[in-house]
Amino acid sequence: MMKKIIGIAFLAMMCVFLINTNVSFAVSLESMEKDAKDFIQKGKDNSGDLTPVVGTVTDNFQGLGQILTIVGAGVLVAVVSYMGIKYMISPPDKQADLKNRLIYIVVAGIVIFGAYGIWRAILSVVSHF
Repeated sequence: MMKKIIGIAFLAMMCVFLINTNVSFAVSLESMEKDAKDFIQKGKDNSGDLTPVVGTVTDNFQGLGQILTIVGAGVLVAVVSYMGIKYMISPPDKQADLKNRLIYIVVAGIVIFGAYGIWRAILSVVSHF
């Protein structure tokens, strides 16, 4: 049954790829040269002040950081719950091993929830250069 589902999905993907074969992204050499010169000129214009760049980076990655923090917190809760259940049903020698692994989970939690502070520290260092 699983092979049939994978086969159907593969055939569907192949059909989509075959349908989209006549899409072209033709760009003239002159427009590429103009875009390259504009890019270089923008870099020269903004070379002295990095404040707009830092603001743009902060705005672009703020949503991604929030999503990663939420996912990380969910994974952290799941791992702690799993380890708690495993701790309750394990013999004493396995419990000692789980206690040693708890150190890594605490460090991961500090990194996940301290990511905002780490991000602000990196931005403050970068903005001074």
